[in-house]
Amino acid sequence: MKKFIACSILSMMLVAFMAGTSMAKSSKDITITVNKDEVATDVAALAFIERGTTMVPLKVIQSIPGIQVAWSNSTKTVTAVRDKETITLVAGQKSAFIGNKKVDLPVASQLKQGRVMVPLRFIAEAVKAYVGWNPYTRDVFVVKATPEMIAKTQSDNLAEARKATLELPTVRTLKPITQIQEVTIPDHTYYFPEGRADQVFMTTGSGIEYLEAVGGRLEQKWIAKLGDQGAKGPYLVTSRIVEEAGAQPKITTGRVVFFRTFWKIGSAEYGFINQNGEVTTLGQHDMPSSYEFFEVPGEKASK
Repeated sequence: MKKFIACSILSMMLVAFMAGTSMAKSSKDITITVNKDEVATDVAALAFIERGTTMVPLKVIQSIPGIQVAWSNSTKTVTAVRDKETITLVAGQKSAFIGNKKVDLPVASQLKQGRVMVPLRFIAEAVKAYVGWNPYTRDVFVVKATPEMIAKTQSDNLAEARKATLELPTVRTLKPITQIQEVTIPDHTYYFPEGRADQVFMTTGSGIEYLEAVGGRLEQKWIAKLGDQGAKGPYLVTSRIVEEAGAQPKITTGRVVFFRTFWKIGSAEYGFINQNGEVTTLGQHDMPSSYEFFEVPGEKASK
């Protein structure tokens, strides 16, 4: 039951990311996610955009893994340390230091409602974190993957590499597709180009999205609403593309392997789809929880 509930939540999250209309936010709201953890609402609510720069409370920076952040109230100075490199900012000043190098800031750090507000992208990128911004949903994504996380995605064991890829922090910056049909049972399908773990298609209800592993994050590249009429999509898609955002991917392998999940019984149907759209179902295998992929007989390693 716990696994079924967890998978239900996963499916609802996928639908929420795909369907923008029902989940539309107020223009005043900014949501901040660091790796896979959403920053507390009371903290994120203070974030604002000034001259194209997202300003966030210092607590957001403190939640980025691998850095230490301190605030000196007497000197009004923010100090962030990563791998012996120090970044310093003084509230009200439009310059900062990375080590001994002085750099200009797009917006000065400042105090707001008793909180220290700092330019998110400047500090995050200075400590080698990635920052993504979705202007349609007003979501900010901060990703700081560890070497261990990245190494797992490159495992020689394809099932383990696929699991690790799907567990990376996900960044979705495309315009959501409206009116995607939801599903009452959280069954959906994963498609991987044969022999690959770093590229994945996911379908649920009437929606499909394509993501790639890039620099320790799983980045949304394409999203579409499926229907009976419209343009033709990648060969694995039998339905037509009614609406889409992003660049439609080209599959460079001759086949894709699919895992069609049935979470209620903890299993998945699996097989191949070739370039002609012909489906070969090989069987059914236990898949007790999310991303617990398994070896597919006959799958060839990617060159």
